[in-house]
Amino acid sequence: MPSRRRQQAHRAMQESLGLGDEVITAGGLHAVIRELGEDELRVEIAPDVLVTLDRRAVAAVAREVEETQMGQEETQMGHGEGADPG
Repeated sequence: MPSRRRQQAHRAMQESLGLGDEVITAGGLHAVIRELGEDELRVEIAPDVLVTLDRRAVAAVAREVEETQMGQEETQMGHGEGADPG
């Protein structure tokens, strides 16, 4: 994917964040968004542990990562050894 399109998609993802979304930070932490600000988020990284995170530090929304991985697994299952030819 060309870099400009990838940057636009990443920016759109960061702008569309909502309360309750599970995100993965650039540092690899999994967190749940509890408060939204224009430039910062308050995220819960463990029960009752809230931290402030710069919006730009969100690398991905966890559900998008899971959907992408599931799609890849389904594709691989159809082409692997022992696959039912139909």
